[in-house]
Amino acid sequence: MGNNIITNKMRSKDLFVSALLMLSALGIILYPGEVSAAVHDSVLRCLNVLIPSLFAFMAISSMLLSCGAAELISLPFRTISRYIFNMPDKLFTVMLISMFAGYPVGIKMLSEMLERGETDRNTAQRAAVFCYCGGPSFYSSAVGMAVFGDRRVGTLIFLSVLIPDLILSIIMCRTSELRCSSVISSDRKGSLLISGVNSAGRSMAAICLTVVFFSSVLALLRACGAFALLQHICGFSDNTMILISSFIEITALLDLKGASFSLLPFVCASCSFGGLCIIIQLFALKSKELSLYRFLELRPAAALMSAIVCRSLQPHLLKGAVQTIYFHRTLYNVNNLGASFCLILMIFLLNLKKSLVISERVCYNIS
Repeated sequence: MGNNIITNKMRSKDLFVSALLMLSALGIILYPGEVSAAVHDSVLRCLNVLIPSLFAFMAISSMLLSCGAAELISLPFRTISRYIFNMPDKLFTVMLISMFAGYPVGIKMLSEMLERGETDRNTAQRAAVFCYCGGPSFYSSAVGMAVFGDRRVGTLIFLSVLIPDLILSIIMCRTSELRCSSVISSDRKGSLLISGVNSAGRSMAAICLTVVFFSSVLALLRACGAFALLQHICGFSDNTMILISSFIEITALLDLKGASFSLLPFVCASCSFGGLCIIIQLFALKSKELSLYRFLELRPAAALMSAIVCRSLQPHLLKGAVQTIYFHRTLYNVNNLGASFCLILMIFLLNLKKSLVISERVCYNIS
């Protein structure tokens, strides 16, 4: 009887997923122009913004962990990490890098530590809760200047996201002992560079493909009238619908037009949550041994805390601020296409070189 119930649930789930995929395919056929435009815009966004801003951080962070230099970064902060956070030096370095590198970098570094045996599952699972931040460059330039016309807005958003993460880090570290060990990789010089670049390249591929997919899904929802129907039923404004969209894909915040400072607590909550697209990226990048259950459980609480912190800090950080609306599309007119294509070609060549070296070693061993 129990097996039949489980089987029926699985069949219902499969039917629901199949129906959803068929409707998506039908939507692509009915609205090819909208989907193509969304794919085009998202690819340009990846080449012009995501790859230039994330790739270097991912490659360098991977090499820092591999060569054992990560602990050196935390040495000036050892008093803070040990007596305030009760956190191992290497884990404190991961938290520091994740604050400035972008959403997926912290989870990726924890996954690499877990795979190399430098930490255990409990430590990685708890650290994933607070090693998650969008980075000040995105908040300041993309949201602060492009949407609200004031860099102080970016500072406010960054602090509103950072402070709840710091609070969660103290809670996680004080309620359970987090452990890290030093395991230095045998990779040196060229092999260290190649492994770091290859790891970052695979991660960027997963990130960019996820962004393209979710941009297409949002374009389908808009084209079929789903967002318009929700807006009509609930009486939401255009900016409210954009805020709702940002909980699916965070870069939707760039479409805010004439947004007032009163929306900032909701913007901070969205930036703290990161969006469903970012969370799917985490599942694509993380190690199989790393569970994100605790992260998913506490991220809504972190978003709520960010909104509260924003409302508390806003009167002080934005005192006397006069809002200026910038034309948000200018952010994507920076021409990084050539550099991004060269970067992709370099990753391909490094992978090819690595494959040839492995093939030569296999042939030599056989002979």
